[in-house]
Amino acid sequence: MELSLFDKMKIIVELLFSSFMFIELFLLFLLLFLLVVVNTKAKTKTLPVFLTVIFIVSILGFIIYHFSYVSMCVDTLIMKIMDYYYFPSTVVFFFLFVFAVLIFIYTLFSKKLLLWKKIFNYGIMAIIFLLFSMFVGSATVNHIDLADTVSLYQNNQILSIVQFSNLIFLCWVVITFFYHLYLFFRRKFDKEKVES
Repeated sequence: MELSLFDKMKIIVELLFSSFMFIELFLLFLLLFLLVVVNTKAKTKTLPVFLTVIFIVSILGFIIYHFSYVSMCVDTLIMKIMDYYYFPSTVVFFFLFVFAVLIFIYTLFSKKLLLWKKIFNYGIMAIIFLLFSMFVGSATVNHIDLADTVSLYQNNQILSIVQFSNLIFLCWVVITFFYHLYLFFRRKFDKEKVES
């Protein structure tokens, strides 16, 4: 069934006003939106804490009530990650390279990053650039069309390059995530120490 964007929006609006439950949900989320907007002006701390607790309780309730669905989603996610690791997409690898170039440019111009983080970013991005160049070079030397995924997956050199590059990028993402999490908590707790 092929529907236009307008038809899809029309179906959603009709569904939204088709029962009292959906109208209640709409009003609840509208109220939530208004509270958050008002809080940006008032800057109270009780509303963010209250909303965080509500969201966590809602997520836990959803997980308990729909455990089989959540379990299926987690299993599917793990399978997709494993599929991508063992059968990586060269399209994703290209966009990973483009993302690495953007991170490299951001690092060049950033005044917020510490020296060690800049050096770490430069090192990881240089490895990704090298591996991408080896990927293209190996495909050229072996006369493999980059769009031909079957030939690419049959070549152990190319497959190893793509898998290792993905592993390096994943390590960079994990380290960067925990670094920013550390900075967030340090700023939050340092600010609270200064205020008290």
